[in-house]
Amino acid sequence: MQALRLSVLLAQLGAEARAVVPARRSEADVRESTSTGRPPGRRRRRHSKPGVPSNITLGEIVERTEHAGFGFLIAFLALVSVPFVMLSTPFGLAIALVAAQMVAGRSRPWLPRRMRQHVVTVGTLEWLGQRVTRWTRGMERWIRPRWTVLARGPFWVLIGVGVTLQGLGLALPLPIPGSNAIFAVVIALYGIGLLEDDGLLILLAHIITGIEVILGVIFSEVVASALVHAYHRFSGWWS
Repeated sequence: MQALRLSVLLAQLGAEARAVVPARRSEADVRESTSTGRPPGRRRRRHSKPGVPSNITLGEIVERTEHAGFGFLIAFLALVSVPFVMLSTPFGLAIALVAAQMVAGRSRPWLPRRMRQHVVTVGTLEWLGQRVTRWTRGMERWIRPRWTVLARGPFWVLIGVGVTLQGLGLALPLPIPGSNAIFAVVIALYGIGLLEDDGLLILLAHIITGIEVILGVIFSEVVASALVHAYHRFSGWWS
């Protein structure tokens, strides 16, 4: 049984990131030795924890996974935002920006420089790889290329609209426990569906998005009605 492409890409990315660590440490040692005159790595060994890996940026991740396109990037951004509650707003906006590019018809994702410079530790990559493998264990038998028409043509734009809505929902500071995870999971479903050419999975994500939109409209009407009622009640007291 073949592993999901998202799990494979995360494992490859983690391995490549770990391979970069020794090279970067060697370069840092040379710079440190040149500037301080001390033996390479002496100061770092004294002031840093052993075995702590260096970091890579989102820009490097985008470059290394460019062949995977939008599917991997939107799923990756959604999964990264889950353990970091305070980062849900910038990551949600980034996902909405990437999805808007799908609506515009772009074939390759783009991130602004400030977002590309955001650092992701190798430890985070390893954590994501392990968690995704655990979360998706057993899904391999159900996810496969099918109904591929739902991932192409005009449906490509529809996916972009759905992910944009989910990204904006992820960016909202909703006072609902676990709301970030709900949006992130649906975004991940879109991403896996794109990576695996699984139109049925994409359709499931569309259905969930539609339900969320309907609930959002109902909730907003209830809130608006409550505010109007409160306004008339208080205005009656002061009149």
